[in-house]
Amino acid sequence: MNNCPGPVGLISNPGSGHNRQQFERIHARISQCDAIHHIVTASPADIAPALRELAQLNITVLAINGGDGTASAILGELLESQLFPRLPLIALLPGGTANMNAGDIGIRGSLAKATAKLCNWCDGPRDTGNKTARRALLRVVINPAQPAHFGMFLGAGAIIQGTEYAHSKVHSKGLRDDFSLALITLRTVWGVLRDDPRFNRHVSIQLSLDSEEPVQRDALILAISTLRRLAFGMRPFWSDGPGGLRLTLIEQQCTRFARTFFSIARGKPSRNAVPASGYHSHNADSICLELEGKLNLDGEILVADGPLQISASQSLEFLRL
Repeated sequence: MNNCPGPVGLISNPGSGHNRQQFERIHARISQCDAIHHIVTASPADIAPALRELAQLNITVLAINGGDGTASAILGELLESQLFPRLPLIALLPGGTANMNAGDIGIRGSLAKATAKLCNWCDGPRDTGNKTARRALLRVVINPAQPAHFGMFLGAGAIIQGTEYAHSKVHSKGLRDDFSLALITLRTVWGVLRDDPRFNRHVSIQLSLDSEEPVQRDALILAISTLRRLAFGMRPFWSDGPGGLRLTLIEQQCTRFARTFFSIARGKPSRNAVPASGYHSHNADSICLELEGKLNLDGEILVADGPLQISASQSLEFLRL
């Protein structure tokens, strides 16, 4: 049996999605687990000091209680700072709104159940056999003179319109997790089919994979990720080529959009999911993307006005319970 002895560190963002209503109860449960050294952050500026404190404690497990954006900010700082001679095992709790990363490589269930699972695991033999998965992060450089951005999912095109709809119409009503994401996806697809300008705003991009010659595309949907499973079980990447970055692009003039989209989302692309019909899937080690517009990186909205470089970070090991 494989196990993971040593101190456990936990960084929490009490302002993230589910934590806003549940943090007092979650904090109380964590306080009952003597194995966990818990740090509560008040702002992104607290992340670097928190990691320095945990590095001094020689933690072997780093747990994160927050949303996708919180997890990516912490993991990006972990990789860039090189504070740890050996990178800790990562445990993601679903403390945010969407929790797509935790759904693929984290501790599943509601936030309360996931927290209990983590505490029980920490107090037990800490078996890791068949309970881990390795993933890299997207390292996104928009301006070489500024720090890189990190995440595990990047989207453009109709994904931005879906994000805006989510913020204004869905999350404001307290709807979260897979149900809300399914609702947003269905509404976006319906908007595209009806040519609703709120959803059907495509973006012109120039795309180059692994230093290949760039190609111009009019993208309806662009998705890039290092995850295997997205929200509510979607598996929209079907290329079996080499490379740590997975990309799916649907062109504005694609054919049979609804039927083909849902076949792709199920991980079983139909015969229409081919380049000639406007559907592309690739794996790559590096991507150069040029566009003018917004990008969604794990819930953070970035604005690009020129070329940006996307690469895969060093891989991390995640605990799945």
